[in-house]
Order: sequence, then C-alpha cells, then structure tokens
Amino acid sequence: MYLSRLFLNDHNRQAAQDLRSAYALHQTLRWAYAGAGEVPGPLPDGERLLWRKDVVKEDDGAQREFIIVQSQTRPDWLAVESRSPGYFQFEPDVKPFDLSGLQAGQQFIFRLRANVTVNRWRDNQNRDEEPRTKREALRGAVEQVAWLERQGERGGFSLISTDIAQSGNVRLYKARGGAPMTLFAVTFEGLLQVEDPAQLAQTVQNGIGKAKALGFGLLSLARA
Repeated sequence: MYLSRLFLNDHNRQAAQDLRSAYALHQTLRWAYAGAGEVPGPLPDGERLLWRKDVVKEDDGAQREFIIVQSQTRPDWLAVESRSPGYFQFEPDVKPFDLSGLQAGQQFIFRLRANVTVNRWRDNQNRDEEPRTKREALRGAVEQVAWLERQGERGGFSLISTDIAQSGNVRLYKARGGAPMTLFAVTFEGLLQVEDPAQLAQTVQNGIGKAKALGFGLLSLARA
C-alpha cells in the first residue's frame, strides 16, 4: 500500500474548491489512479481509496492543513497537477508501507476520523408498515469509545488507551451548490494492540465505518 501527504495550494481555484467540498476533493483524488479518462473512471480492481484532512504543527506553533491519502496502487499525482497546474503547494510525498509483518501483541499509536453511527429500529406510526431502521449518531463519549471497541473486536485489534480529539457535526458541501450534508464526526487517538494480524491488515486496507469517500474511516498506525 501507499501513503501520500498532500499540501494543497488554496490560491489555486480547483484546490480551494476541493478544500471546501469533500465531494469535489474525492473526485480530484481519483484522477491520480489508473482508469481515469475524460472523466474519473472506476478505480482499479481491489483499490480502496481512503483519505483524511489532518494538520501538522510548524516550528513556530502554527498549524498547516494537509490531506493524507491511502491507496493500494501507487498514485500519479502528476496527473492531477497536469489538469490543474499549481494545485499542490509542495511536491506530494508518497511512501510505500507494508502490513505483512504485523504480529499479535504489537502496539501501535493510532488516529482515526470516523462517522460514528448505529442503526436503530424506528417506531412505526402505522402498524401496517414494515419495521425500518434509522441511522443515529452516537454523541456520548462512553458510547463512542464502545463503538470503537466493537470495531476492534471485528477488526483484529483491542484498545489500550483512547482519547477523543474532536467530536461534532460537520457540514459537507457539494462542488456545485445544493443542500449540504451534515455528518457526525469523531476523531480518535490512542494506543491499540494487534490481536489478529491478518484481520487488522484488512481493516486498515478497507477502513472503518461509513462515509469513506468523504474523508472518514482511515485508520493510521505508527510504531509505539
């Protein structure tokens, strides 16, 4: 797999639009992968494109926003730059990484921005209606951590420590107007332990939770 770190130039028209719109940004990112023609085509077989907005601290304490992108195939960021010259503020940093060496018991620092929701049964006003479910956000810290623990049970890891760095609604705007979508976002940081190496590798590859195309679900790992 590959990780890319992108600093977008907000003085570039396309980049400025993408920074405002998760929809537009996802479409632009797709140009870096094989199969894109006059319009972004389907991603290559087996590709799962995940991304997240993040920040890095400068030496003077200021924070600079960047985009981290995870992919199965090596991206061609020159294809994006060619379509919109000046799109990147700096040359994209691309690094391969391999999870085949994961071992049970290893510990990793993690970061995850997730759409933390559950499906709950709705009360039917009409008894003749079929039972339906409604997706609801989990707004309490205890519920949010419990949600992540359940993801770990299915995803090959357990939590050692967890902090909620950010929690709340985010408004996602479409590129060309229209009503914005509101999603509930939680950013988790902490320390996890590998329980099932193969399952954790699959979890990292596929992401966690819903709304992955809109900047959610990327589980980042760093050596503890």
